[in-house]
Amino acid sequence: MLIGGFQHFDTESALRENTGRVFPLPFDTAGDYERQVFTNNGRTATVYLLENCMSLGPDDYVLLPDYLCLSILTAFDAGKAAYRFYRVRRDLSIDLADLDAKLAESKAAGGRCKAIYLTHFFGTAYSDADTDALTALSKKYGVPIIEDLTQSLLTSPYAGHKGIGFGDYLVASTRKWFPNSDGGIVCGRRDAYFPIVELGDPYNEAAYKQLLISLIRDRFDEIAAADPAADLSSYVPFEREANRVRYTDLTVREMTPYSRNVMLNADLTDCAAKRRENYEYLWSLLKDVPGVGILSEPLDSCGRVGARGGIVPFGLVIMVEERDKLYDFLAERGIVGEIQWILPVEFYEPGEDAKYLSAHNLMLQVYQGYGKEKLKAVADAIREFMR
Repeated sequence: MLIGGFQHFDTESALRENTGRVFPLPFDTAGDYERQVFTNNGRTATVYLLENCMSLGPDDYVLLPDYLCLSILTAFDAGKAAYRFYRVRRDLSIDLADLDAKLAESKAAGGRCKAIYLTHFFGTAYSDADTDALTALSKKYGVPIIEDLTQSLLTSPYAGHKGIGFGDYLVASTRKWFPNSDGGIVCGRRDAYFPIVELGDPYNEAAYKQLLISLIRDRFDEIAAADPAADLSSYVPFEREANRVRYTDLTVREMTPYSRNVMLNADLTDCAAKRRENYEYLWSLLKDVPGVGILSEPLDSCGRVGARGGIVPFGLVIMVEERDKLYDFLAERGIVGEIQWILPVEFYEPGEDAKYLSAHNLMLQVYQGYGKEKLKAVADAIREFMR
């Protein structure tokens, strides 16, 4: 069986037309972010924001976390926006003293920093204390906050962690959450400058190859069903090629109508519940494996409130010493782990904590379409490797 990576395209949901233009963000009960634009991916959502909502001069820049994915930098390059970095700690919290110092440096140089870009890692929200501190820094230095919700799209406030949906702008890749072939979203808070502009044709090579890879997965799953011992590693190059193409053309395009249908027709409550169930099950299988550390939060510490409240995991992140060897070991068994992330060190010098996170982590998917059989196969393979 193939586990991880691109998901199957949900043709039934795609053909059920949905003309809605607002995605119901679980934390936005007041409707603060109902001004939304659906784009072809998360990178172009960021490009849209930079090109249309921010006035950046030649000496201006945005502060980014030093633990990040290369795709963020490619989006900023495409949006012709400069950037600098603040530190993220090993526990994924922000080094607030470092961020404050960087903002003070900007103010002393005439206020060249024009925004703070925040990432919600792996489904979490910021703590109450950090949220208050970040909001205070935003007001103190007069810079807006951009929240990247790519990994926390369905999370809502939970005990001690109210900090999600407090920024001036939100961006996210929606493709990673639902069985569709493309998709991103950018939102402006009610009082933020957020013009709505016409976007390009949604169809390009990336949209085609992402749809193609979901069909290729169907074929590989048929092979695995017929022969559980079959070597499925030849699937990985197909997925790498689909990923490569998505970085080639960063023209801001509309989300394809079929992917929009899938996203807007999704049962978010069921999706959240299934992801939590999968996460807790995989956690229970891995928590006592020697040599495996779990970076992600345990759900039972998150004070979930009701069916729509609390953390909705993007994946379960483990920390291991021989991460690259484990990645290859899993790939040989048809399990596609995700490294979050290989840092683009050719562009900047990350802090030691960011380097440590990059070198040791592997994210295991808890996609809502998975059953316990697939998750147990992941845990069994990891146990075998660690022996």
